[in-house]
Amino acid sequence: MLENMKAFRMVVECQGFRAAAIAMKLSPAMVSRRIEKLEFEVNTQLIKRNSRRISLTAAGEQFYQRCLLIIDEYESCLRDVKSLSNVVSGNLKVGIPHSISHLHIIPSLKAFLERYPDLKLDIVTGNHYMELFSHGFDLALQCGPLPDSNLYYSLIGYWRKHTCLSRSYALQHGMPSHPDELHKHTCLLHFDNHRRSWKFMIDNECTEIRPHYISRVSNSLDLCNMVHQGLGICYLPDFIIKAGIESGEIITVLDDFMPPPLPMYVVHINPRPSTKEQAFIDFIRTLNLATAPDPAS
Repeated sequence: MLENMKAFRMVVECQGFRAAAIAMKLSPAMVSRRIEKLEFEVNTQLIKRNSRRISLTAAGEQFYQRCLLIIDEYESCLRDVKSLSNVVSGNLKVGIPHSISHLHIIPSLKAFLERYPDLKLDIVTGNHYMELFSHGFDLALQCGPLPDSNLYYSLIGYWRKHTCLSRSYALQHGMPSHPDELHKHTCLLHFDNHRRSWKFMIDNECTEIRPHYISRVSNSLDLCNMVHQGLGICYLPDFIIKAGIESGEIITVLDDFMPPPLPMYVVHINPRPSTKEQAFIDFIRTLNLATAPDPAS
């Protein structure tokens, strides 16, 4: 019955039989049969089906909540038993933002893999925190607030954004002393910044400023390289420009106007991370990606 309950949970969370089948690496027919068996066992309809979407019956809603508790408890028991051997092994699929993977994860990965030779690690770059169930991720790194408070997570720390430019740009064009002066400068925006604005604290209020820009780029690493080349002013996370600041090639400006630090989480599919998941979370912590003070302190 447990396998049928898992199929039911996946159908609900993937909002469809086909998506659930892909996530579980089963055929849609097999998933459908498991749901039929489950409904036969409980002697009631749990899912309303139509051609476009699925929805739960009243009994299905109640049963789904109980399924979560039962499955989580079962998987927790398995992890506790496996952890007794203290061996980190198996497959681990993690989603990591491209810039963090390139600058921090990959350069430090050798020691981690040498420490856990029985672990097979899949790293997929991008923002995958909402694809844990539908795409089979075990963990995903999220830089910023969680849009869904029901997700399980481990807080890594806090990071902040900086308005930054190169020394060569500063020598040629000067530096803004107030966010309102950004319209006098050449700025570089991230392509995913759909509002085309940067946030600043002005008179204790969070204010959006729309800077004059010459280019939008979909990759923070490319934006950082453009800053190094003196092409303009950018708004980037501290973990991306850290090396440039330490070398003195990059300068931060408008520091007194920057918004409070943001959280960084590792989101996981289970309430308590497994041994292999915890090993990777601990590895993330050693990289010191989020060292800004807690804004609540």
